[in-house]
Amino acid sequence: MEIHKLSTKHVNGLEQHITQLLKMMRTAKLSHLPMYADLQALEQELGEARRQRFDDSNSEYEGY
Repeated sequence: MEIHKLSTKHVNGLEQHITQLLKMMRTAKLSHLPMYADLQALEQELGEARRQRFDDSNSEYEGY
């Protein structure tokens, strides 16, 4: 996926929505579905992209 082409607003929004969806899936006991693992991987990738963008624009915080 080409997450680096998405705006920061879209990255943050997607990450929040996927986090909520994963929580709802756990509550509904649907975490055994194959798409659950895919959504977790996407959530992880979006989080890494968000942190990388923050580090790139705020070099004084790099490494935290």
